[in-house]
Amino acid sequence: YLLGKLQFSHDSPSDYVSIPRFFMALVSLSFAVYLVPGLWGAPLKSVSAFVPPLYTQDFNLYAGGDFKEFDDYDEGMRYAAENGRPVLIDFSGYGCVNCRKMEGAVFDTEVISGIIRDNFVLIKLMVDDKTDLATPVTVNENGKNVRLVTVGDKWSYLQRSKFAANSQPYYVMLDNDGNVIEQPYYYDENVEKFGEWLGRGIKNYSDGK
Repeated sequence: YLLGKLQFSHDSPSDYVSIPRFFMALVSLSFAVYLVPGLWGAPLKSVSAFVPPLYTQDFNLYAGGDFKEFDDYDEGMRYAAENGRPVLIDFSGYGCVNCRKMEGAVFDTEVISGIIRDNFVLIKLMVDDKTDLATPVTVNENGKNVRLVTVGDKWSYLQRSKFAANSQPYYVMLDNDGNVIEQPYYYDENVEKFGEWLGRGIKNYSDGK
């Protein structure tokens, strides 16, 4: 359309393409070409904050996500205890832009995905999951009765009540008794810093056995 190859009834005929229109067309075409590999699961890190997570795609070329991941706290904790591994909890959200940035810039890297795969049980809890609970639960929070209706309500309450936090992304490492083994980690795309944080958790878990 910008190049004049496609016209609508209200458009005036154009015998030439101006330089600004040409460059706008070039940028649009380049961006479209960049997005094409994403149709087959290639990670698009420059726009990872605005596209759905890679694990939601039918075709996924991402090689870093081959570690076992749980979406239920109790199930993940049982698996970790049975296999003698520390737990890494990722409090995330479908609508969390910074969560997608962390996944693209940190979790997708070979070094971080390797550390998690070889040493941790990863539990990812979506605090905005709208799936209804089989049975709604009423809890007392700060002297008030709070009704938990969705899966997201349940994980959000877990984060608030157990860890006194309500922001995402929020990462915390636990031993097999559910005790925190290192200070929590917030949004920070520094891969080396995140790797060092994981290393301290591994050491603290081993020392506590």
